[in-house]
Amino acid sequence: MKNIKEKQAVADIMKRLYDRHLTTCSGGNVSMKRGNGHVFITPSQVDKGNITAEQIIELDADGKLLTPELKASMETAMHLNIYHQRPDVKAVVHAHPPKATAWACSKQELQNNLCGEARFFLGEIARVPYALMGSDVLASHVSGFLGNTNAALLNNHGAMTTGKSLFEAYDRMEVLEYLAELQLAVKQTGAPRFLNGSELSGIDAL
Repeated sequence: MKNIKEKQAVADIMKRLYDRHLTTCSGGNVSMKRGNGHVFITPSQVDKGNITAEQIIELDADGKLLTPELKASMETAMHLNIYHQRPDVKAVVHAHPPKATAWACSKQELQNNLCGEARFFLGEIARVPYALMGSDVLASHVSGFLGNTNAALLNNHGAMTTGKSLFEAYDRMEVLEYLAELQLAVKQTGAPRFLNGSELSGIDAL
């Protein structure tokens, strides 16, 4: 099988998302972009908890499907739009982590001013307006809102993170879920201690 290393890496991250309860067996998608512009992405209607390298789709630099025997993810356009908008991005993770998705379904904002680690790895978190899953409108919304940030909540849908590597994109998704859980816990204390402007600026400058 051609490009087994890349396909195995995408499958491994998808399974890791499932094992860490960051998505369901039918939800979410993972992709990576190689130097020649080829994109490897998880397919549609496959058990994400048992996905294999043989099930990973490959697209050429023009978005042409090179594995016609496999069904492309309904969110393929969303991934391709991000790569077009952000040449620095080499991997994209879309998942439905329960606590982060709870914030995506809430009118309240998930603030990234509680924890230095989350601020460092995520920066500002974009909020993407709702659009039908798999639609061109959603693909356009997401790529636009991820133009200058690496993490986003998709209203009433889920979350999206990007990175210069598969691990970085995955790590940001895990940190996003950690922040979502942390903010829920801090709200229960009734006395949150937020990082102030100078403290945030110090982290952002790292």
